[in-house]
Amino acid sequence: MSAPPAFAAVPAELQDKFDLGIWHALFNWANLTVAVQNQWGGPDSSDKRDWLAGQISDLFANEPSTDSEDVEVMLLQVLEDEFGVRVEDETEVSVAREIMLIRKELGEGRTDTVDRLQKKWESRKGKEVDTGSVNVKESSQDADWDSVDEESDEEDEDVEMGDAPALVPARFMPGPEVDEDGFTKVVGKKKR
Repeated sequence: MSAPPAFAAVPAELQDKFDLGIWHALFNWANLTVAVQNQWGGPDSSDKRDWLAGQISDLFANEPSTDSEDVEVMLLQVLEDEFGVRVEDETEVSVAREIMLIRKELGEGRTDTVDRLQKKWESRKGKEVDTGSVNVKESSQDADWDSVDEESDEEDEDVEMGDAPALVPARFMPGPEVDEDGFTKVVGKKKR
């Protein structure tokens, strides 16, 4: 068995291009776009897409041996955890491959894919991608539990439960900082 191909690290001066390429790859992913448009991740769904782009970039920075499969797992995990979406059409594979291609090209000093994605973005004038090919199926988690209940031959009995654990106080989050001109200061997550 041969070793996986080694990708050159993204040069520091091209890191912003890599981050932009990741963002474009995610923005063009129809499944994620549907989740963002429908706010399945809550009112800050768009911010979660941006956060995911940063997490993928950090993954490569912290683990230079990151491969396409690692990116696929992260994409699927975040979609399920943050948006309540289970992707079964394997579109995460093409998104991960595109991110790996961007990484490979930038490691070689080329920006072909990022430039192509940027032109595509500019031609849409910032509009969301067409999501006509996404097939959404709603499922209820209750259905899984119903089948378990039907299989059980035991009588339902009340079970004595102990006291609930004590509540943990919420972490204080400072409010927005507004200057005298009425502008709100944007503070990164790491500086909070």
